[in-house]
Parts: sequence; C-alpha cells; structure tokens
Amino acid sequence: MTTTHHEIAIEKFGAAHTLSFRDRAATAPGPGEVAVDVKYSGVNFADVQMRLGFYPDAPKKPFVPGYEISGVVAEVGAGVTAVKPGDAVVAGTYFGGYASRVTVPATQVFPLPRNATLETGAALPVNYFTAQLALHDMARVRAGDKVLIECATGGVGVLATQMARHAGCEVVGLTTSPHKKPFIEALGAIAYTRDELYADESVRGFDLIINSSGGVHINRQRARLGLTGRMVCLGMSSGVKDGRRNFARIAIAALRTPRISVLKLFDANTGIYALNALHVLRDPVWVERMTRSLVAVDELDLRPHVGKVFDAREAGAAHAFLETKQATGKVLLAW
Repeated sequence: MTTTHHEIAIEKFGAAHTLSFRDRAATAPGPGEVAVDVKYSGVNFADVQMRLGFYPDAPKKPFVPGYEISGVVAEVGAGVTAVKPGDAVVAGTYFGGYASRVTVPATQVFPLPRNATLETGAALPVNYFTAQLALHDMARVRAGDKVLIECATGGVGVLATQMARHAGCEVVGLTTSPHKKPFIEALGAIAYTRDELYADESVRGFDLIINSSGGVHINRQRARLGLTGRMVCLGMSSGVKDGRRNFARIAIAALRTPRISVLKLFDANTGIYALNALHVLRDPVWVERMTRSLVAVDELDLRPHVGKVFDAREAGAAHAFLETKQATGKVLLAW
C-alpha cells in the first residue's frame, strides 16, 4: 500500500504565499539511509532567500527547502545500526526538510539530545553547527574575549551567546528592534540596538564579531575590532526587507560589501572570515566531526529558544513572520 506524505515546495520565486503545499508518495530507505516521520521542520533565513531567488546554492525549481528536522525513525535501510525504528532523532537535511517524511543518509541523523524535546531538537542542527563553526573552528574564542553577536535574537545568535558565555567571554548582543533588548539581556549579554552601537564610539575592542547583515555593516562593525580581532560573516540579511523580491536592494547590499585588501589588514592587524555552513557540511569528514560535537548540547546545557511554531500548511505565514523580524529564536513548522 502506498502511503501519502506531504511537502512544501518552491515552484516559483516570489512572496511567502507562493510556497506550495503538495502530496508525495513515501519511498523506502536505501542502504545506509534512514526514513524519519517528521514532527518539526526548522525555518531558516536561508529558506527565505532561496524562495526569493537570492540563494545561489539552491537546487533548480521546483524543490523542497529545509535544512533540519526532528521526528521519529520510521524505517532504516540495510547496514544502519546507530538508530532504529521508534527512536526520537534530529537530522540535518541540506534541502528537503519541509516534508512530513524525510529520507536521509544515516550520517546526518543523530539521537535527540537528553535535554531536548522534539520541538527544541528541531532548532538545533543549523543553529548549533553554525555557532560552533563560527566561534570555535574559525574564531577560536577564549576565556576573557569580548564578543559582539549581531544576530543575537535569532536562532544562531541565541546558541552563540550561550556558547560564548560558557567559554568565559563577555558578550554584547545587537538587535534592530528596541523591544527585543530584554530578550538579549535575559541570555546574560549586554544589549544594544545597532543604531545605539554605531552612535557610541566607546563600544569597541572586540576580539570577535559575528556579522549576519553584510553590506555596509561589515566595515562599520569591523572598525570596532581590537588588535588581533576577528570577524565572521554569516550572510547578507541587509539585502532582504519585508520578504519582497527586490533585485535593487540585494544589488546595493552586494555593492556595499567591502572588497578587503590584505595589505590594509596588515595595518589593522585583524582578520575576516566568511562562513557558509552548507558548504562545510557537504564534506563527509566535517559532517562526522560536527555530529560528534553535538555531545556539547548536553554538556553545556544549551537551550535553543523556539519563538513560534506554525502548522506546516501555514509555511507562508512562518516565512512572513521571520522575514519581517517578528521572530526571536527559532521558527518551526509542525507536521
């Protein structure tokens, strides 16, 4: 008997309402694969960018977006021993996560951490891997470092703040929305709006800045680095506003992104990194390394913040909620 499942596809580029909810038949897992009945799918800003047609790594249309899910193992393919049917798991999907059943290689599936629920578990893969790569694999933060996290109220920022504080860092968190400052302060960080930071020249000497807006904000924040400070750039959210497909805005953001000279860096004694976590996690060695590092979720008692959960049929509303900056923490789809 063929079982029908559901998925959310990008069939054409455009506003949030263009997302397509459709049926699909289930497929049995092949050797080394795991089929998961999905409970929650994570929604990321990258999904918004690919829906707008501004994400160069996205597959050709039509395709199913989504990088992370949580759920229960339905079936396993030959050779899979790490998980079994009935296990609660979290998985990285690297496209295809907006679906009620997902089949992925077993190397991308790991047991639900002890301190997580299926809801908070779906908020882990992208956020944790990105924060881990930025803080520890690239910037190599140390106790006593002064860290500025621009995306402090987002899913990555929430975990990055917790991880940096656990490492003994002083953390300053940024937001563009003044009413979100108490949320940052509740995480144990000092809160500023971005405008407040730019107006206060005394706030500088950062050992690490995690930048997510790109464009003109890279140089404005880079000027606040101390000697031997590092900046890790995660994206270009300044190129998107209110979920509109605006080529002029993305072009302006790209043009305002600085072309940084190595010779100039000699004068500043600072470093610049750019992180595309998807590219890193295409490497099987890094997938295994990042998966092993997930033990830190329990060891550090990391607590993802789920800001809002939408029914999967309301994926368009979930995108609109995220792209209009209403969200704090993670936005999820429930199946």
